Order: sequence, then structure tokens, then C-alpha cells
Amino acid sequence: MNTNLSLAGGGLMPVPQDIDSQAAGRQLLIGHRELRAQLTALRAALDAADGPAAVRDAGESASLVRQLRERCLEYCLGLHHHHTMEDGAFPVFEQRYPEIAPVIERLREEHRQVAAGLERLGKLVEADDGEDVTWLRAELERTVASLEEHFRYEETHLLPALGVTVPPAV
Repeated sequence: MNTNLSLAGGGLMPVPQDIDSQAAGRQLLIGHRELRAQLTALRAALDAADGPAAVRDAGESASLVRQLRERCLEYCLGLHHHHTMEDGAFPVFEQRYPEIAPVIERLREEHRQVAAGLERLGKLVEADDGEDVTWLRAELERTVASLEEHFRYEETHLLPALGVTVPPAV
């Protein structure tokens, strides 16, 4: 296997040069679908938490905060892995498809912005005492809006260059 080194994910790692572009694009779509499903589950947990505080006792609130923290951590780790894999493939795509270099540069910058937003969200979740999840909902919605825009941009501008047709939204 022919490889180069890349700084994907913040450290040197081998980048296989024989990446199947279409398979990588299909995998990206699968990743987006899984990440969107996790966001749906996280939103559902927040919806359940938005019920009247009087109905929950202190133990239920603590348990809810713990569950939200775990889900946020799981989501952040999954998204970090997804973006690290993409960043590792970008040098190959730039070589094969030089016309999409500006698209890839924008995606790299968006990956940095998303990582910063998720770090802020993680710190807020970690500091929360479970009394009010309204602020968490607002921060999550800001993060989700940015992430959805990122996914759509990738699906609109990167995937066609890789020979992948994005199925219509259901």
C-alpha cells in the first residue's frame, strides 16, 4: 500500500494513497446518518428533561445530567473520529481532484470550528448541576445548526466530486 504522512487529527499518521473515493464517500454518508441519529436521541433526552422540575426528584435530576453528559461525550467522540478520518483522506482527494481544493480547505476550517463548539458544549455540560436544561438545549441547537450546515456542504460539494450521489432526504 502506498502511503504519505499527514497531520490529520493533530499528529502524523499514514495516509493510504489507494483510498477508494466512492467507498470513502459512501462511508461519509453512513457516518452522517449515524451522527444525525445520535443527535435525535440527544434531543429526545433533552425533551424529556424539559418537563416540570417538580415531577423529578434530586436523584432523577442527577441521573439525567449523568445521562446527558454520557451522550454528549459519546457524540463528541464519534464526531471527532469522523472528522479525523475525513481529515486523513483530504490530502488524497486534493491530489486526485485539485479543483475541489477550496472545498476541502473550507471543510478543514469547519472541522476546527465544530471541534471548538463541541469543546464549549462539553465544558458547559460538565459544569451543569441539572437544575435547568434550557441553556443546554439552546447551546445544542446552535451546535446542531452549524453541524447540519457542515454536513450539507460536504454532501453537496465533496461527495459529487468523489462520484457519490446523495440520496434525497427522507
